[in-house]
Amino acid sequence: MSLSMELDKKLYSIQELSKSLLSKIFGFNVNSKYLILEPSVIKPLEKICGVKWLRSNGIEKIFKLNDNPPLFDSKAVYYIIYSTFSGFKQVINQIRSSVDVSNPPINKFHVLIMPQFTYLFEKELEEYGLSHSNKDSVVKLYSFQWLPIHTDSGILSLEFPFAYSSMFIDQNMTYLTMFAKCLWQLLLVLGKANFIIALGQYSNIILSQFDQLCEGKGSSDRLDSDIGGLIILDRNLDYPSTLLTPGIYSALLKEIYNVRVGHCESISEENNVNVDDTFNLVVKKDPVSINMDSELDPVYSMTKNKYFTEVTSVLSNLTKELKMEKFNSKDMSIDEIKKFVQTQLGPANSRKKIISNHLIAAETIINCLGWKFENLCDCEFNIINNISKSTNLTFLMELTCMENSELMSLRLFCLMLITQNLNDSEINMFWEKFLHQFGFKYSYVLQNLINAGIISDSRNSSAGSLFPNFWLPRLATSQFNLVANRLKQIPPDKNIIDLKYPTCPSYVFRGTYIPLVAQIASMVLNSTQLEEMRTKLEGLGNLTIRNERKYPLQTRTLLVYVIGGITYAEIGALNFIEALTGAKIIVLSDQIISGNDLMENLLNNVR
Repeated sequence: MSLSMELDKKLYSIQELSKSLLSKIFGFNVNSKYLILEPSVIKPLEKICGVKWLRSNGIEKIFKLNDNPPLFDSKAVYYIIYSTFSGFKQVINQIRSSVDVSNPPINKFHVLIMPQFTYLFEKELEEYGLSHSNKDSVVKLYSFQWLPIHTDSGILSLEFPFAYSSMFIDQNMTYLTMFAKCLWQLLLVLGKANFIIALGQYSNIILSQFDQLCEGKGSSDRLDSDIGGLIILDRNLDYPSTLLTPGIYSALLKEIYNVRVGHCESISEENNVNVDDTFNLVVKKDPVSINMDSELDPVYSMTKNKYFTEVTSVLSNLTKELKMEKFNSKDMSIDEIKKFVQTQLGPANSRKKIISNHLIAAETIINCLGWKFENLCDCEFNIINNISKSTNLTFLMELTCMENSELMSLRLFCLMLITQNLNDSEINMFWEKFLHQFGFKYSYVLQNLINAGIISDSRNSSAGSLFPNFWLPRLATSQFNLVANRLKQIPPDKNIIDLKYPTCPSYVFRGTYIPLVAQIASMVLNSTQLEEMRTKLEGLGNLTIRNERKYPLQTRTLLVYVIGGITYAEIGALNFIEALTGAKIIVLSDQIISGNDLMENLLNNVR
């Protein structure tokens, strides 16, 4: 077994520690119990333990949390929810509706809150007389966070969907301790990182809290660590990698479909509407079910990091092979047919189903992107290279009117803000168009853009206004092009980038841009001089470089920890660096995201 496969096996086994934590909490009540799950918890929990394991730990029935609670008998009831107050309120209302408040049962209700409960939750219990402050209480609260979930080779996800919104929009540092603890737990298993880079405000805080955990609770004493280096990076240091339209298959699946815990799934749509409010055709997404795990889906393994135009030819060849197998089976003798049915028919049918799913997904990607893909990519190339600003702005205005998609429109606007230094008049012109197109209910989004670091607060703006006394924030004079050129993130000529046989990680964005995380990983694995590396990175944010004497890396395994979500395009670029250098790169983040996920956070975070 190769070292890479051994390491992946070890990463997969981390879920046993999550099971142990769950088992301990379930063990507080030895009798059979009911389990009620917040819908967004179901997929990650399936990946960690599954129904069979839950049954063996005393769970008799499993329900989805909704407004109609099941009928509770004398059995204990366990809830697992994320730490949102609305979700907690729903649980408390359900409990109150099912008990006699004057004589409530003791130790019947147990609520696991991920990653932790806060003082507000305790206060809510006290107000309703359900306090858990004493030993025997009606409702017991538990802070719970599963360890990173292994979703594919070298990919770990915490499946915590509120990290970006909480930290980068609300400026809430509550969950940083959880991120530090998960890193500490992971390195207890894998061993100490011999060389560390932390870049960004939150990354440095997490590193500091990680140090405190090591001092207070100890660290790995393994002499042969599996990890040679650790890179911790804040999401807001490289927004273009989330905003650009990706070109590789795995990233496009995430753009078009709902992907959770490495599973791409879409059910049949019941909506019969063929056009939207502006009479644009509504593209129907055919149902698919794709396991984005290279071990379980060989077709995905072959195609995940390929540029999309190459994926269609791969699927075409696989389909021809299936037809050839069917054609050859017609000339078989009886004994040969028996042997074929016993040994090859099952795998052939399974392969046929897998290929069929990928063909449907590829067709849906083509239908959804359509003409937009080429035009959008050309515009993004101009934006990244800071050319044709007026043409790009015209394209953005047309896109806003024609496509009727606030996600697509806001996404391109954010990319322009970061790279092209729009002036007050240009910002004002677009924002007026956006609000008229999608509603003045989105006025608060400007404040979210400020908090996220996409634009900066400057109330001395002399720009024209939409309303009297209405102020517009001025663009932060981001030195994007200066930093990107210093780090060589923008290839000099995208036309020489070979998309079929790539020689540069920028192929994930059609030769337009190299993700920051891939460029840092490349510098570390290629043993770039520390002073050169420090000079290139210092302009980006708070920078910590540790254990300089242990550089260059002796163990060529790199753990990359992105705070605020990572994209499949970035993972594809890291996989390219991995193959190029012969190293092993493990990716860890709170969630695998797309640019649309970030836009939804900005649009839905109402202050």
